[in-house]
Amino acid sequence: MTLRDRCREFNSMAQRNAIMRVGNPVDELMAFVIAETGRAADARLEETLPLCLYFTDEADRDEFVAAVQEIKPNMVMRKLP
Repeated sequence: MTLRDRCREFNSMAQRNAIMRVGNPVDELMAFVIAETGRAADARLEETLPLCLYFTDEADRDEFVAAVQEIKPNMVMRKLP
């Protein structure tokens, strides 16, 4: 699926949610942008699904990254600002 396709799909979803008055359009747009920013960080991520995680501090994040890398050593991870 191309970026254009993902944008079209997101726009359709946003319109349906607006008609049904569900969700938060700002939060949904932010999540979409964060996911696309992460995907653009590496060409290998073009056809992947995003997972955005938030941690209370660097130590928690580093501990989680170490655990995931131990189980899935070839997984691609990007830290976004």
